[in-house]
Amino acid sequence: MVISLAEIKALVDEVVPWAIDLRRELHKWPEIGNQEYKTIERIEAELDKMGIESEKILRTGIVACLGDMAAECIALRADIDGLPIEEKTDLPFRSVHEGYMHACGHDVHTSVLLGTAKLLSNIKRLINKQVKFIFQPAEETTGGAKRMIETGCLKQPDVSSIYGLHVKPEIEAGKIGVKYGRVHASSVTFHIVIKGVASHGAIPDCGVDALLVACQVVNSLQSIVSRSVSPLDSAVVTVGSIDSGKAANIISDYAKIEGTLRSFSEKTKNLLKSKLESIAINTAKAFGAYAEVEFIEGYEALINHDENVDKVKNVAKLILGENNVIEIESPTMGVEDFSYYLNKVPGAFFFLGSGFPDRYNPPLHSANFNINEECIRTGIMLFTCLILQK
Repeated sequence: MVISLAEIKALVDEVVPWAIDLRRELHKWPEIGNQEYKTIERIEAELDKMGIESEKILRTGIVACLGDMAAECIALRADIDGLPIEEKTDLPFRSVHEGYMHACGHDVHTSVLLGTAKLLSNIKRLINKQVKFIFQPAEETTGGAKRMIETGCLKQPDVSSIYGLHVKPEIEAGKIGVKYGRVHASSVTFHIVIKGVASHGAIPDCGVDALLVACQVVNSLQSIVSRSVSPLDSAVVTVGSIDSGKAANIISDYAKIEGTLRSFSEKTKNLLKSKLESIAINTAKAFGAYAEVEFIEGYEALINHDENVDKVKNVAKLILGENNVIEIESPTMGVEDFSYYLNKVPGAFFFLGSGFPDRYNPPLHSANFNINEECIRTGIMLFTCLILQK
């Protein structure tokens, strides 16, 4: 470090109350993806107060730089959007935006990154790197990371590595979770439309029952993972919706099946798509119906880079203690668009413990979700030390 750990902790202590107040303010007015206008306005104003030059992109995204402009550039990212969930907590700073809530902790991610920027701006003469702060919209919806990259957020200056974090209520505040390799799965949404022949329910032989075909397709889709994917691989085929029929006594000529595919490799993803399409088309054909299949690509798989995970783990052990660094063994089939950054430059995505000890902590995306604000201190400390390490 270019500054002692004791000095860094003192600086963190100074900025944490400000960051907590900011988080509470952001929590009161969550904004969903691509509509984070008030949030981005506040971020821009705070960066301006710090003397950090910033550029607004995608209307609700910001990139800002600080430090030695001729040195290596390291990026830190925070997602800023909320969710369309009605908050049910009794917090004094609960959401005043009816029907919306920061139920995934992006208010925490934003305050941690702004707190880090505030701290570093006060000691910028000691920074021997260039730091790029990326405040990204629409992680929950349209994959803001991909569009941020397309607008050049990793260029001019070119980013050599990138780090991101996410609150995790299953881990107590004051601890972090790290994961090597596979962290989050890729996603593909599928739509299957079955076309049959309508008929009265009393004369089924005169029709082709699209609903019956849809049920057969759904049952057969369950065989893809169990019989076509290696048991040593991980994959998910989930049907979330079937829409068919309008009356109890009419055989429907239409059915729509919607669901999601999750996997970690392109090979497995392509296998899932191929098998699903074959099952849908051939099952429909066997019943005299017709099937159309559409795939909508979602997020890419998030695969951490080992060297960067090592850096996070080593810094965390130094500042938190070895017992407070938890190595996560299994990946999740959930998605995270930080994956797009890691497919462009080396980096690591880690989990910021945000749970309260000795009590139930509601999960992410729940109406009662809440965080232990002590995690903000840990996040700022970790981001700061990642930048200041030699």
